[in-house]
Amino acid sequence: MSKPVNTVLTIPRPGEVRLVDRPYPRIIPGYALVKALIAPICIEHQIYRDHTFEEDSNDAEHLGHEGVGEVVEVCEGSRFAPGDRVIVYQGKRCGKCVPCLRGYSPTHCELHGKIGPDRAHYSHERACGNNSGGFAFAKYRTVPEDMLQRIPEGLSFRHAAAANCACGCTFSAVETLGVATGDHVLVAGIGFIGFGIVINARYRGAKVIVLGRNPYRMEMCRRLGAHHIVNPDSPDWQQQVREITGFKQGVDHAFECSGYPYYQQRCLSAIRQYGRIYSLGFVPGSDERYPLHVLDELLNKHATWTGGHDVDVNHRDRLLTMLLDESVQRSIDLMVTHEFPMSRAAEAFEVALTKRCGKIYLYPHEEPPNRVH
Repeated sequence: MSKPVNTVLTIPRPGEVRLVDRPYPRIIPGYALVKALIAPICIEHQIYRDHTFEEDSNDAEHLGHEGVGEVVEVCEGSRFAPGDRVIVYQGKRCGKCVPCLRGYSPTHCELHGKIGPDRAHYSHERACGNNSGGFAFAKYRTVPEDMLQRIPEGLSFRHAAAANCACGCTFSAVETLGVATGDHVLVAGIGFIGFGIVINARYRGAKVIVLGRNPYRMEMCRRLGAHHIVNPDSPDWQQQVREITGFKQGVDHAFECSGYPYYQQRCLSAIRQYGRIYSLGFVPGSDERYPLHVLDELLNKHATWTGGHDVDVNHRDRLLTMLLDESVQRSIDLMVTHEFPMSRAAEAFEVALTKRCGKIYLYPHEEPPNRVH
């Protein structure tokens, strides 16, 4: 019996989606072949809209980086076995640079990370001699074993699929800033990353202020447990934040999830003295930058501003503990608003572009959601 082909989603031109067949991927030691069961959409709907790509991290035929699935093939000596249910984390580790040695996010690896010379998902295909399998929008993926994590009993594929660009990268963000019970957290620029911050902050007992204006998404934030909604266009928006935070006169932590200077400025204005900002958003193809006034906005406020892309390796086990929490799972069920077979990806991208949605899942093998457990 011949092996199946690997069906891959491509966006050959704006507004068009094609599923194409590639040869079935091969693996080498250190890699596992994974049957992709859920491939969440990140920013690929923007690629569908205007073909704006994320530098050298994707192209029209190499798309997607999130997902969960089932191991179908390993090499001798592997710590995985066919049938293992796994989370696929994005990236690849060189094992020699500071981010890799200290267990930080592989997307910051000096060789394979976002600024490295050998971008991770392409290198998966080159290493194994394939022309598919390195990216998520495909039926089968070739994944370095250290980028896989077993899904524990009691955690469904549907909830585990939030472990990347929803509840995963945001887990590392709140962990890095040390968000704790009673802290005031501002979330600015609401999309699925913003929803992930709300879920993580509420899980830690923080008081959440959402800065946004999309009615659909503001209502979703309320349902996820946000305590306050503030319209950033209101003339007194900053006074509202000060009244909410009392003697602090600002939030302890602000999370900027859009990448736009409009929200970056508001985060800087909203934090208290010695407050902290974490940037998670960016705008592909944009050269627009925030004109930081170092003395007034940074030094005089003693502010800390950092950011990142993804889940630190050191955080993976604690992330799973959070995803096993029943209240978090209920929040994920609210956040995941739409699910489509991969053959209907164009429809999924159109929904994403309306901004009347939360996280959207694609199913590469076309199984309906109630059959993927």
